[in-house]
Amino acid sequence: MLKRIILLCSLALAAVAPAMAAKAPIKIGAILPLTGSGASYGVWMKGGVEIAAEEINAAGGIDGHKLEVIYEDHAADASKAVNAMRRLVQVENVPFVLTSYSAITLAVQPIGVQNKVVMMNGGGQSDHLANKPYLYNNIPVVSTEVAPLCDWLVKGKHFRSAVMIVANDEAGRNAAKSFRERFQADGGRVLGEEFVALDGNDFRAQLAKLKARGGDVLFISSYGRNVAIIANQAREIGMRTPMAATSWVLIPEVESAKGAQGMIVTHLPFDASSTFAKKFKERYGTDAGFFAVQYYNATKIFATAAEAAMKKHGGKLDGPGIRDAIESIRAFDTISGRLVFQPDHAALMDIEVGELKDGRFQPEKLIKAEH
Repeated sequence: MLKRIILLCSLALAAVAPAMAAKAPIKIGAILPLTGSGASYGVWMKGGVEIAAEEINAAGGIDGHKLEVIYEDHAADASKAVNAMRRLVQVENVPFVLTSYSAITLAVQPIGVQNKVVMMNGGGQSDHLANKPYLYNNIPVVSTEVAPLCDWLVKGKHFRSAVMIVANDEAGRNAAKSFRERFQADGGRVLGEEFVALDGNDFRAQLAKLKARGGDVLFISSYGRNVAIIANQAREIGMRTPMAATSWVLIPEVESAKGAQGMIVTHLPFDASSTFAKKFKERYGTDAGFFAVQYYNATKIFATAAEAAMKKHGGKLDGPGIRDAIESIRAFDTISGRLVFQPDHAALMDIEVGELKDGRFQPEKLIKAEH
């Protein structure tokens, strides 16, 4: 009798296994800066996605479907990103794509709309990313960060004048515009600005012009490793002006740069001692920066929305279904706290202001998000 029961159980399991195996994997895309000046961001972003996908699959997948991520490298080149997006939507038929960088995301967004593919950006912060169909930003737009930074510079540090060095791309120009408007609204004056190439290596000429202009603070409206070069070269030419920037400068190259110590920055909080952070450090041998958390969260948000969409539509999954699920849920619990998508498709999050000291961000004030 016992043998018969065991045999029946074995047959039942054997019948279930093919059914589980028959479920096709769910493929999504991720267009990230895996090479070039922003490769440090790419290490964090891809690592966050990989860990999230593994956890999702270990827990049974999405309605029993394994999650597979197809990675594409944009290397901060919009043309590469556009080609990657076309491959993902036309060849791989993905319903969802993780994007990064402002100019890159704006370049691929029309393709997503045309093909009804949902995109989620966890890194770019241009204000122009808001209010875009099929695009969600699980990160605040830059004006949301610039506002408390300018308030802190004017009211907390009593700076009354500023100069700016600006990356000549969508993100750099937009951040500079937001800074100029808010700093002046707070009673400050912008005395001058100089534009630089994101992939440049020598900024001494532009910095010398800004040094001659004076100013209480130098706002660095750029990102990637050139921020470290800018900071070091500013000090090399004898520029002693305090520096300020938003959270996108907090990468290893900048944090370790001698010239960047004392930089006043914003920071989007997360628990650096969390289980995720420990797992990331063990696997990749480096601390999990904010953007690792962002792309981990974005992948988990997708899984939650996809599960809801499939439940509502009898197992069917497509872009419109994912979009409608995100719109319906709106508030998601993440490892960095409760994230709420606003009507403009951008997230609100708590923001800290503080200084970079001894290679670490040291918070001085927390500004709570008002949902």
